[in-house]
Amino acid sequence: MYMRLMTDFNLIGKIFFAPNTSDPDLIAKAKTILKGNGIREDLIEINYNVQELNEGDLYISYDPPDLVVRKVYAKTPSGFIKMKSTNTIKLDY
Repeated sequence: MYMRLMTDFNLIGKIFFAPNTSDPDLIAKAKTILKGNGIREDLIEINYNVQELNEGDLYISYDPPDLVVRKVYAKTPSGFIKMKSTNTIKLDY
């Protein structure tokens, strides 16, 4: 069962995916699951640099065996990023 991420948020920003692996099959499967959750593949950017995130952006990481979805809720003037975990998606691999 997929959670509908795009309906869970008023998404107005970037979607960073930090797969934490070089396994191309796992990355492809994760992208397929994210698409099934309502995220267009062309919006998913593989990027680990959280400093590029702003309030409202999503940061998705692979924390075996799941994908963890975090939403940026604040960015301080000093650049500190505050995120809250919002969903965990099972990645049966």
